[in-house]
Amino acid sequence: MAKIRLIPFMQTTRTLIFLPLYFFANFALASDPCAHSKTAFRCVKYVKNYDADTITFNIPNVHPLLGEKISVRVNGVDTAELKTKNTCEKNSARIAKRLVENLLTRSNRIDLENIKRGKYFRIVADVIIDGSNLSNYLLKNNLAYRYSGGKKSQINWCSSNRQPTSDE
Repeated sequence: MAKIRLIPFMQTTRTLIFLPLYFFANFALASDPCAHSKTAFRCVKYVKNYDADTITFNIPNVHPLLGEKISVRVNGVDTAELKTKNTCEKNSARIAKRLVENLLTRSNRIDLENIKRGKYFRIVADVIIDGSNLSNYLLKNNLAYRYSGGKKSQINWCSSNRQPTSDE
């Protein structure tokens, strides 16, 4: 009399049942539009902005010690300073701050991309608001100038065409 082995059949059945579940679960996790990566935090929440290039965010799905009220420096630009005696610079800083605040409070989605540490160990990132880079918006509206982390140039904030007065 021949013995019937049920174990390979049971293993095959188990594989046939769990294999699609495994792929579905991995696909669902990989397609999460708010999943973070090594260089990006997605779907962050705006808290406040100090000025136009220093913004505080809450980063969901990150431990609160590391993800709550995190100050981020906007990559690639420098904006006018609020603490200055120069009236033109102070006015420009206030306008830029309000503009950034309005953009961020009205946004549907904010992502931080190309995350790195700056020269003062601050977090520096591209702030992407509903698919558009905040740096580009500030530059296009003449509220910032390009800045790559070196020595800051002197800017004439009273001029309509704000350009560095010294070479970077």
